[in-house]
Amino acid sequence: MPLSLHLLIHFTLAILTGYLAGVHFKKIELGIVIGFLGGFLIDLDHVLEYIIVYGPQFNLIYFLQGRQFLISDQIHLWFHAWEYMPILLLLALAFKKNKILETIFITLAFAMSVHLLTDSVINKYPLKFYSLMHRAEVNFSARELMRPDDYQKNQETKIELGL
Repeated sequence: MPLSLHLLIHFTLAILTGYLAGVHFKKIELGIVIGFLGGFLIDLDHVLEYIIVYGPQFNLIYFLQGRQFLISDQIHLWFHAWEYMPILLLLALAFKKNKILETIFITLAFAMSVHLLTDSVINKYPLKFYSLMHRAEVNFSARELMRPDDYQKNQETKIELGL
């Protein structure tokens, strides 16, 4: 699937989830903003991964090629993690009397969950791939996390790019 379509799906679902949560909590604008944050900007961990590998200099072409993953041979994706959902829901419960905070935490959990489910379907990876604990168990190793055919394609891309 082209990256532009992938991002459009995430953007659309993020706004929709935020809107639905906003309607539920009677805070539509807040819902949309938090839905966008949790359902779309969650992908900023790809930028974080790039900065960890390359430092502050940014090359859009390298980023779009996913060179950060090719060079490190690891997949961290710090924000793509199911482990945040119970924490967010517990925070929502703890702040139940504060409707704004409750709305933020539940909407964030909802939007992030939709994003992770969508990624799992689009990328054809099991739900456990989006577990930070699972990735840590295999030392974030791309070889261990990726399907063998995808990993082989990455190795071929590394050779083509001279990495």
